[in-house]
Amino acid sequence: MKIKKLKTDGLIIFFFILIVVVSFSLLILKFYQLQIVKAVANNNLSKLIKIPPLRGNIYLKDKDGNLFLAATSYYLYDLYFYPPKAKNIEEEIKTISQYVDILNPYIEELKKSQKSFLLAKNLTNEEKKKIENLKYDSVFFEEKVYRDYPLKDLLGTIIGFTRFNEETGLLEGQYGLEKYYDELLKGEVGYRNNLQIIKNPKKGADLVLNLDYYIQRKITEILKEAVNNFYAAGGLIIVAETKTGNILGVAELPNYDPNNFYQQKDYSIFISRLSKNYEPGSVMKPFFYAGAFQENLIKPEDTYEDKGYVVLNNWKIENFDKKGRGVIDFKTALEQSLNTGSVYISQLLGKIRFLKYIEAFRLNNKAEVDFPILEEPNFKNLKDPGKEVNFGTASFGQGIALSPLSLIQSFNAFSNQGKIIKLNFVSQIIYPDNTFKQTQPQIIARVLNQKSLETIVPILEGVVENQAKKAKILGFRIAGKTGSALIPAAKETPEKPSGYTNDVITTFIGFLTVSNPQYIVLVRLDKPAKGLLAFGTAAPTFKKVAEFLINYYNIEPDKL
Repeated sequence: MKIKKLKTDGLIIFFFILIVVVSFSLLILKFYQLQIVKAVANNNLSKLIKIPPLRGNIYLKDKDGNLFLAATSYYLYDLYFYPPKAKNIEEEIKTISQYVDILNPYIEELKKSQKSFLLAKNLTNEEKKKIENLKYDSVFFEEKVYRDYPLKDLLGTIIGFTRFNEETGLLEGQYGLEKYYDELLKGEVGYRNNLQIIKNPKKGADLVLNLDYYIQRKITEILKEAVNNFYAAGGLIIVAETKTGNILGVAELPNYDPNNFYQQKDYSIFISRLSKNYEPGSVMKPFFYAGAFQENLIKPEDTYEDKGYVVLNNWKIENFDKKGRGVIDFKTALEQSLNTGSVYISQLLGKIRFLKYIEAFRLNNKAEVDFPILEEPNFKNLKDPGKEVNFGTASFGQGIALSPLSLIQSFNAFSNQGKIIKLNFVSQIIYPDNTFKQTQPQIIARVLNQKSLETIVPILEGVVENQAKKAKILGFRIAGKTGSALIPAAKETPEKPSGYTNDVITTFIGFLTVSNPQYIVLVRLDKPAKGLLAFGTAAPTFKKVAEFLINYYNIEPDKL
């Protein structure tokens, strides 16, 4: 019995000691953590050195799910030398110079210094390891993060670029997706003192874009060719999925290489055309025709008399060719893009219903999309008591302005069963712990009933068959609309009292196939050569994009 008691007492003492040791260890750990947190929270960082985190990667993909690196980060290191710690200054510097290029030309003077000095900059990890293997107490390294864009100018205005913020110790996104997703991409700063790492930096999340690498390359090639062929000042192509809102490609010219953003003298290039408003012209007409059909105000076969012009508030509004066609039905008026027809529609709708469909199609709202610096659409001249002439010109896309993203999002209602859907650049967010978030399609609004869709879509198909014939592809049903809009002048002059220049922006927006709409494409060309309109510039450019999509996705013909 005595032996058993002794064993029991021993176990009790053992567990007591164990509890004391564990409790003391936890107390020490907690105290250590509190000291670190307190040091950071009080901003007492004079004794701590920031360790910048790696910024998250950005990837493109293809239809098979293969990834293509579009933006990445890696560490580079600056090498410092501290003479007081050197055993043999001459020998150590000589040895180091065999592995890296010595930076400072005044090295002889600095050898006598009691302070550390910069010996070499921008060493790679491999070069750093070679120096570390020398085991010199006299050297230490300072990390910095370098952002690299392997695709160069393929996506400059879309991805944007970063700048290093000395105060925060972070690379910060300035434009494009780098700016919009900065909080996710940037990561968390780490800290160290002269002896050890206090807190490891945390890498930012990775982004997988919906942008398809091969579509992106092809539409960029097509846009370059169009800008050259039509002597345009620039342009834009957007490709998106009709049912998901996923943006598959965006080509823009002029563009820039984000690796060398600092070489740009005109900073306006950093803000994409996607974000900026423009007067889109006759691509606006289907919205108001659809509204008139929805309100049962007209049928496609109804007629009006086209004199070639209309006078509103003493302003003369003419057709694009200044010709009248006599008695003509509304289907033909829209197919031939007659301004008199759209003005007639605006008058049938009246101001209240006209504004109702601007609201219903969300034309006066910024696009629902993961992209920064979007301008607010400009419909100010339609505010009560807006002039009749302003409603007339708005019906064919002049005097009002919205972004290409807003335009394609609203127009997609014609190809997506009357539904307006959120646009998405990002497909997937991959967090540092390897968990991920997948972007899901999101319906914003439903604007048209089935009857209205069955009325307007065949007319949009007729636009391609009878006016924008250069967008036609044998064996495929395609619907769309052209727009050729005069560019506003900086200010009105006696020579230009209307406030418009003679330059135009041409747009074609269309979808394929009509029997099963899968892809919607917007083509815009800025200031093509004089006399060139959308059906001769943007429409044939659209055709090249559509032909590529048909081959790339192996889309079946839907037309005999």
